[in-house]
Amino acid sequence: MSQNDTMFPQLDSDLLRSFLAVAKAGSVSAGAARLLRTQSAVSLQVQKLEEIVAQQLFDRHGRGVSLTARGEQLLPIARQVVEALDQVVIAMRGPDDKSEIRFGMPEEYSDTLLPSILSGFSQEQPGARILVRCGASVEFPVALAAGDLDIALHAPENVTADDTVVHREAAIWAGSAFHEIEHRRPLPVALFDRACWWRERCLDLLQKAGVDYEIVCTSESVAGVRAAISAGIAVGVLPQSAFTDRVRRLSDVTLPQLGETVLVLTRSAAAPNCLADSLAAIVSKTVRAVESTA
Repeated sequence: MSQNDTMFPQLDSDLLRSFLAVAKAGSVSAGAARLLRTQSAVSLQVQKLEEIVAQQLFDRHGRGVSLTARGEQLLPIARQVVEALDQVVIAMRGPDDKSEIRFGMPEEYSDTLLPSILSGFSQEQPGARILVRCGASVEFPVALAAGDLDIALHAPENVTADDTVVHREAAIWAGSAFHEIEHRRPLPVALFDRACWWRERCLDLLQKAGVDYEIVCTSESVAGVRAAISAGIAVGVLPQSAFTDRVRRLSDVTLPQLGETVLVLTRSAAAPNCLADSLAAIVSKTVRAVESTA
């Protein structure tokens, strides 16, 4: 045993995963729901991590938690470590080029659903390799049709006969829990900056409702839109699962109704049936488990 082993306690990757989940969700309870664990268990893991690094990583407040300066310093390191460990599992499990499946999913679920999906797939298909592509939902139908992906979890504008619905939830106008800007006109709005059908739907509905608005922030990700909302510089549209304690549902009746967002699984015609069946079952089970704890 080296001298360093006796001087410093060792970090467990589970502690870093708990830290990342709480940091993203903005509260221990929401982070625990994302990890499918109890709030007390995740709280203890965060405390243990803070003891190991001898630093306070979160500021606790009535509505949740926020990262301290030390927490912000740890955040990119924790992401690198967890991503590296996940890639090691993927690399070591894959024996040959034929036993693989290419899976696409929205980037906003990369640190919530993806770890459980990868874990479940590696246990059920230890001789297979899974190649993961995280991006925007709008990219995946084209990638499936071109044969670049075998199966994808995504949120289409319209559900087709080839899609298997795994989750439905309301799309909600959201604002900061600490600011009231929804009555400003023009209404400051945060939206996605990609060719996203949700962006076009929101703008179309705002125009039809006669709401004077201006786009003050755009982002490629849900996290970026949510950050603008949390900061109180804009309102925006989020699925219920993307809410944190720093975000609240807006009740302004002048804002148009948005309907729901639907998550579906879609396969390409050339997808390997056995692996696709296994992965589809794991994805559906993971999404249902997260839904039941929300």
